[in-house]
Amino acid sequence: MHILSHAAVSAAALFVAAHAQAATVVVTGATGLPSANSWGVIPTENTGGGSAVITTTAARSGNGSVELKGDRTRFQEGIQYGGATGATNLMALSTVTGLAFDWRIAADSISGYNVDYTPALRLLVQDGSQRSELVWEGVYNGTYGNTARDTWYSSSFGDNFYQFVAGAGVTTAGGSQVNKTLSSWITQNYSANAFVSGISVGNGSGALPTYHAFADNVALRTTSGTTTFNFETAVAAVPEPATWAMMLVGFGMTGAAMRYRRRKVRAVFA
Repeated sequence: MHILSHAAVSAAALFVAAHAQAATVVVTGATGLPSANSWGVIPTENTGGGSAVITTTAARSGNGSVELKGDRTRFQEGIQYGGATGATNLMALSTVTGLAFDWRIAADSISGYNVDYTPALRLLVQDGSQRSELVWEGVYNGTYGNTARDTWYSSSFGDNFYQFVAGAGVTTAGGSQVNKTLSSWITQNYSANAFVSGISVGNGSGALPTYHAFADNVALRTTSGTTTFNFETAVAAVPEPATWAMMLVGFGMTGAAMRYRRRKVRAVFA
C-alpha cells in the first residue's frame, strides 16, 4: 500500500489510484474552500451552529478525524454547484464501484432524529443538467438499535444508498424511498456522461445544534483500485536526505560492531 501525505491537497490521489491498487492519502488542514484538489468546507453548507474540522478529539488510524458538530455539516472534496460546466469533475461516475467510511457518535450527542442517528456519506453527481447526491445513512443499513456511543464503526461497499435529486427530492417508488447499492444506482439511474463532482461527510439539517459525531477513512473504490482519505491533524516529518545518510551510516557501524563482537565470542569459546 502506498502512503501519500500533504496538507489538504488530495484529489490528485484519485488519479494516482489509476496506477495503484490501493492508496492512502493523509489529509491535514482542510480549513479553506474545497476544490478538485483539496478537502475543505463551503461555509454556507454548515448551518445551525454546524462545524466540520479535523481534530484530535477522537483520533482514528492516526492522530485525528473529522469532528462534526451542529444541525447541518458538510466536509467535502470538490464543489457540486455550477452545473455541468461549473462543478468540479473528479472522474467519470461509471468508474466508481464503491464508497465507504468510518463513523462514530459522541457520548454527548443529542439528535433530533434518533439516538443512533449517524453521520452521512455522500457521492455528489452531475449528469447533464441534473445535480444529485447518493447518500449513505445508518438508518437504512441496520445501525439503529445496534450502536454504542464513542465507538468506531465502518460502513461497507455493499451497503444501501438513497438518491436525492436537486429540485425533486428523494427518489421514491410506489410512495417509498428507494434504497440500493451504490453500484446499482450508478448502472441503473445515470447516463454515460455522468461524473463525480465531489465527496462529502456530514449530517443533514434537523439533527439539532447538539449533534456531535466523527468521520474518517473515506474509501473510494473505482475500477482502478481504492483510495482512502485519512484525516489527520499533522503528518509525521520525513527525514531529510542528510539525516537518512547519517542513519544509514549509523546502522552500518552498528552492524559492523555486532559482527566483530560475534567473532570475538566465537574465538573465546572455541
